[in-house]
Amino acid sequence: MTSKPSAVVDAAPGKRRHWSDDRARIRLYSGAAMVLALAVMVTWGYQHFVVANPKIGPIGLDFLPFWGASHFVLHGHPLDAYNVDLMSRVQIAEQPWAQKMGGVMPWLYPPVMMILLAPVALLPFSYAYVAYACVGFGLYYAVLRRTAPWRDARLPTVSFPGVLLVIIAGQIALYTTALAGFSLLMLRKRPTWAGVLTGLLFVKPHIAVLFPLAFVCAREWRALAACVATVVGTTALAAAVFGPGIYPTFLHATQFAQQSLVNGTAQIARVPTFFITARMLGASVAVAAIVHAVVALCAVAVTIDFWRRPAAFALRAATLVCATALVSPYLYDYDLAIFSLLIAWYVRDGIARGWLRAEREWLVVLWLTPTFGLFGVTNIGFQFMPFITLATLAMLWRRRRRLAHVPDDAEPPHATDASIAHRHARVTAPAFTR
Repeated sequence: MTSKPSAVVDAAPGKRRHWSDDRARIRLYSGAAMVLALAVMVTWGYQHFVVANPKIGPIGLDFLPFWGASHFVLHGHPLDAYNVDLMSRVQIAEQPWAQKMGGVMPWLYPPVMMILLAPVALLPFSYAYVAYACVGFGLYYAVLRRTAPWRDARLPTVSFPGVLLVIIAGQIALYTTALAGFSLLMLRKRPTWAGVLTGLLFVKPHIAVLFPLAFVCAREWRALAACVATVVGTTALAAAVFGPGIYPTFLHATQFAQQSLVNGTAQIARVPTFFITARMLGASVAVAAIVHAVVALCAVAVTIDFWRRPAAFALRAATLVCATALVSPYLYDYDLAIFSLLIAWYVRDGIARGWLRAEREWLVVLWLTPTFGLFGVTNIGFQFMPFITLATLAMLWRRRRRLAHVPDDAEPPHATDASIAHRHARVTAPAFTR
């Protein structure tokens, strides 16, 4: 083996500092993003509430199926939540703007979700959504503050574009991000609770599916057992509350989501999967499914490889989140709120063990990715977002290979900015290659 200069780029005495070491610049960029987000919200509100004959609907319309499901539960007809026609009528009655959307918003979540949401329709739609969004943001912020517990991370956390997208849409991604994040945080010290949270994450199965696999590979048997017990318990609870007929009804309703991808009725510009990329390039359904399956299997293989071998936990966590975004063909841009976890764990490992060339620049691209569906794919007519996710997975793979000799020396949850600055300034040991 021969040695060569390290590919790790860290601030060292006498060398020019990297732009990411400039805290004022990070605050400036993050602050600008937050000001832009607030401007979007204000403009949206003005266009809807002030302008005569508004062409923009209220914020959070995707929350209507959640409110509608609660409405049916409170009125004793839970199975009707999966009836598209009945759900549409309830949505239009509560929020007439839904009729102008030109589409339907079905209820596609597992029955246990209706138990968790049962009280929502006790409030009118607008008030219920404000409470729902505030709690979701609070949970998201709490998990990110524990994953990236540095003062300089607060503004990038709040101004992350994925948060604005979720709030405008009215989706559940801040809650699923919190569940996934707290599960990862608790896995090493409270594996049972990590498993419980992962079990609850199965309200969105395509976000949760790789977590039990990671538990198996890491031999986290308590977490796995708690996850299985939670899924089985919540499934049985929903059957007991709503009756056994709720599950055939739910499975029939999920065909709507599958068909929307196949026939192109879904907003494909906002579906960052390789299945949609292939379809937009003219591939048949069968070819697109094969392309996606190959990428998904590669993501699964990488997850297995990372989690069955000793590795820095922050790197494992980042890889698990990244691979999750490549597995399911059904994924919307608002689901990319989980990229906040990917970035946080990536930064955590970078601060602890040093940076490889171009990683920090790439994290900026990753931070902006949730907005590309609205402002990029729509304009160019090509779904390029999955390539960003795949490239990130490749960079994580490179990072493990190049930094295998660097010990896992991750910062403790309550590290101070001073200790982080000291560590960030050190020179990482040389890397070796064949």
